[in-house]
Amino acid sequence: MDIGWMIDMKKIGNKIILSYFLILLVAFLVTSTTFNYLSKKYLIRETRVQLRDEGQKIAEILRNINLQEGNLKDVILGRKQLRLAGKFIDSEVLVLNKEGKIVYKDFKNLNQSILYKLLRFKKTTFNGYIVERVAIRGKNQRVNGYIFLFTRIKNIHALNRLMRQTQSLSFIIASIIALFVGMIFQKNISKPIKMLKDKMTNFSIDNFHEYPDINTGDEIEELDKSFKEMAERIKKYSRQQKRFLQNTSHELKTPLMSIQGYAEAIKDGVVEGKELEESLDIIIEESQRLKKTVDEIIYLAKIENVEENFDFEEVNLSEVIFKSIKTIKSLSNEKNINIDVQIEKDCIVKIDSEKILRALVNILGNCIRYAESKISINASCTDEKIEIIIKDDGEGFKDGEENRIFERFYKGKKGSTGIGLAITKAIIEGHNGSIYAYNGMPKGAVFRIELPKVDCSKY
Repeated sequence: MDIGWMIDMKKIGNKIILSYFLILLVAFLVTSTTFNYLSKKYLIRETRVQLRDEGQKIAEILRNINLQEGNLKDVILGRKQLRLAGKFIDSEVLVLNKEGKIVYKDFKNLNQSILYKLLRFKKTTFNGYIVERVAIRGKNQRVNGYIFLFTRIKNIHALNRLMRQTQSLSFIIASIIALFVGMIFQKNISKPIKMLKDKMTNFSIDNFHEYPDINTGDEIEELDKSFKEMAERIKKYSRQQKRFLQNTSHELKTPLMSIQGYAEAIKDGVVEGKELEESLDIIIEESQRLKKTVDEIIYLAKIENVEENFDFEEVNLSEVIFKSIKTIKSLSNEKNINIDVQIEKDCIVKIDSEKILRALVNILGNCIRYAESKISINASCTDEKIEIIIKDDGEGFKDGEENRIFERFYKGKKGSTGIGLAITKAIIEGHNGSIYAYNGMPKGAVFRIELPKVDCSKY
């Protein structure tokens, strides 16, 4: 087999055409076999009916004729053809009188043994013939003789063969039409697949070519949409990664440069006395800042890669909220920010308290950066969900910023590493919850946390 053909057969369009023809061929073989069997049965049955009908007509004509004279040629000669399936086929006639004497025949190959069998005839087929016997009755209804009408079975087979040839010709014509239609279908199917393949092959994060949408109204169109959505997510993730590298390199570079500068100054003896102690304090402070940034990156990676297990336990929600306020109390006092809290009593929930605490601290820390004088916390607990709303009285979000603040490594105007709120989102989603950010009225930023009130014992 030619290799090129085998390669072509790997294409979906050619597979469709091949499958199309295989189905057509199987259908033809099944219908041809069935048609051949049924048409043969039908033709034999119709032949018998016509032979019987012609025999009865001849018998009616011979009813008042003396069969002893044997002069029946002119009477019977006009009734030697049958019309079957639109075609004329020859029939042969044999007339016997009541003594069994042949008074008329129009074929020669009839010996005594065949004649003897005819007299005892009880079957519809005989020596390659389809035979019908009709009694000739006189006025008194006595049998005066018999009429035997014959037609060769091979004539039926020939007619059946002609019908099969017609059917085969129809199949060839249908195959040609099917080939033409199949090529159209192949083009309609393979063209959008090729377009999608080109999209995938030429996909580049940095240089993404815009291709026309595939509008086929089927699964190929759905696959194209899924690919575009995936490409957008990849590009978005790439932008986030680039922004992360930029922000993280800055966050890591700044303390490292500071540490390096003061360390070199100490080594060279540039700073002495009190300045030496201050330089060491700065080195320690920057080291801690650097360690915090690295820890947050590692923690976020664990949360997002589900390596960090959640340890659910029943706790009072108010305890976790007040603990988070206590954690950032010094920072809020430093900026003279008042924190107002309203919590429903006895709100017992099943959460990972350590991680929810970290999420709340991250949000409160963000609010303290932008608040003018006040932060409010409202928490409620129903049979279906837990809701925590944290609001500050700052400037609020810039246009569209509320849709990006939870992105990894997105850094706002007064942001730190851009990782804290991404960690918060990962923690909330780890609890099968949701977190939203939007501008409050008349001003300020609002964070709304929704956690499902479910049995988390499976964790």
